[in-house]
Amino acid sequence: MDHTARLVTRSCTTGWADWVHGELWLLPHLLVRRRLSLRETRAHRNGRTVPHPLPGLPASSLDLDAVAAAHPSNKVLALDGVTEARLHRGILSDRLALTMRDGSRHKLLWLAVDPAYEVLGHALAESLGGRLRRD
Repeated sequence: MDHTARLVTRSCTTGWADWVHGELWLLPHLLVRRRLSLRETRAHRNGRTVPHPLPGLPASSLDLDAVAAAHPSNKVLALDGVTEARLHRGILSDRLALTMRDGSRHKLLWLAVDPAYEVLGHALAESLGGRLRRD
């Protein structure tokens, strides 16, 4: 059975110094961030970057090895490797900070007009339980 990957935002960055947007895909056991171009980033301005309902595709159609190798800011993050997650709601941008079992830390930010906070809040509460904090 193939699981669905849902595109929750196309405005995802990996920190305050990263100004180029990327797609953030939610899979049943993974988060995948795939960098977009500067041209696509500029086209987003401050508006919503994903339609309603959210786009989905078969998870098997995402080549995770290729995504990870394509750019240093791309990420493939296994949810079972998360020891702590903090989901924060902001005025202009929201963020997710992850601490992984291997000690690495990851920050994902996106425009608050996108529905990623709500979608991730529900999905991560289910998969991470008490390892998720919201503020």
